[in-house]
Amino acid sequence: MKKGVILVLFTVLLLAGCGTSQQKGREGNGAETLTKEGTFVGLADQHTVAVNIDGKETMLQVPPEKRDKYKGIEEYTKVEVEYTKAEDGTLQLEDMKKKE
Repeated sequence: MKKGVILVLFTVLLLAGCGTSQQKGREGNGAETLTKEGTFVGLADQHTVAVNIDGKETMLQVPPEKRDKYKGIEEYTKVEVEYTKAEDGTLQLEDMKKKE
C-alpha cells in the first residue's frame, strides 16, 4: 500500500514540472505568453510574420504599432520571439529579437 502511494506522489511531482520552461505567464485576457527561439522566415503579409519554431513554420499576427519594427530583419535570421496564444489559438507577436 505504501509503495503505491509513494509511486503516485512521485508521478504527480514528476508531471508537475513538465512543460513549464517556455511559459512566462498568463495575461488577464486568457492569453498565454510564450518565449521561444526560432528562425525568421519572412513577412507573410502586412500583419503576419512567419517564424520556424521547433521545426514548424508558425504564423504570428503583428499588431499595427509594431509592423515597421520587423521589416528590416533578414530571412533565415535566428530570433527569439515572445508571443501570446489566445484561447482561440490565435498567436500574437509581442516582441522579436535577433539572436547573436
